Amino acid sequence: MKRIYNKNKNITRQDLANPFRNMSYHERLVHAGIVNIKNNSIVEDLGNGYEKVKIINESKFVK
Repeated sequence: MKRIYNKNKNITRQDLANPFRNMSYHERLVHAGIVNIKNNSIVEDLGNGYEKVKIINESKFVK
């Protein structure tokens, strides 16, 4: 994946609106240390229109 760097150090309006525009969504998840819930969760129906997601293994992070 190609990374784009801004060599201009001035803060633009776009940088203030979205400071993570040079970083992909996946890179942000890895950097934040998010637990991967794909094939690692159980959805519990609470019966009142809401659902609760339970993580099976909390040591599986997004890589």
